[in-house]
Amino acid sequence: MRFNVLKDNKGVVLIIVLSMIVLFTVMVTDFSSNQGLDIELAYNFRDSLQAQYLAQAGVEAALVLLKEDDVEYDSSDEDWGNFSEYALVASMSLEGLGFSGTLKDESSMIDLNALIKEGEQEFRVLQFKRLFDLLAIDITEGELDDLVNAIIDWIDEDDETVFGAEADYYDSLERPYICKNGPMDTSEEILLVKGMKREYFYGAEDYEGIRKYVTVGTSGIINLNTASDKVLMSISDLFDQDVVDSIDECRPFTEEKFDCIQGMDFSDPSEEMNWIKKVIGIKSSRFCVDVKGVMPTGAQLNIKSIIERINNEPRIVYYKIY
Repeated sequence: MRFNVLKDNKGVVLIIVLSMIVLFTVMVTDFSSNQGLDIELAYNFRDSLQAQYLAQAGVEAALVLLKEDDVEYDSSDEDWGNFSEYALVASMSLEGLGFSGTLKDESSMIDLNALIKEGEQEFRVLQFKRLFDLLAIDITEGELDDLVNAIIDWIDEDDETVFGAEADYYDSLERPYICKNGPMDTSEEILLVKGMKREYFYGAEDYEGIRKYVTVGTSGIINLNTASDKVLMSISDLFDQDVVDSIDECRPFTEEKFDCIQGMDFSDPSEEMNWIKKVIGIKSSRFCVDVKGVMPTGAQLNIKSIIERINNEPRIVYYKIY
């Protein structure tokens, strides 16, 4: 029977036709599946791109606020300090689209690169250590000393190791990398430094990390109008809670006269008071805007940008999409 079927031309044609039908069915099903995936990917790309445009609009709004700002002083009660509220109101009129974010003063934090500032290193090292103490970070005094020395070696220009770590240490790692020997570009760069643990930066269950309190690129001046209690207290032991509360009551400082601060004698000729007067101010030149664009489909995209005032003109000097 099998031989006869094969001899029958009609039987051969039937088998071929059925085989081709099966083959085409598989091809069409696969094509439809791929086409559906391609369409979904195209929609996702479109929504992500629109979310990016929304986030970019937020960055542009931050630039406008800073351009129109009074540069004689900087305080969070100015328009730029209400950026989050403006973003919320703007989103309400976008019919499902929206952006949210923050605009913060980088001079409200401690500049890591200022640790090697000539003539001020002793006080700046004490300030950095005091911050760890204020945050109750779980680190021994010896470990903190080693960390500070390693940070100094990371950002100073020479390749000479005294107590920290230079190229020979980083070259010996299982995954070696270059010692910067220059200023940090972002505060996260500190995670590359010998002895710096992630929990010191991001925090742990029992304590807060330094992430919200450190920055780079501000030249080390701390704005009394925007600095947090912990940053103010890190400046000197003279900044106790009573002094910090007095500063809060005096805000905003619109000129560099600090007579209203109770508990501080600015006429004191001591070296520490001279340091305090050098490190505090009321103006800022560097800001960070972090904006999220959101689509009705759930697609979202973030943009983080550092804006610096150059000749009183706000310009983007760092840009990150994530």
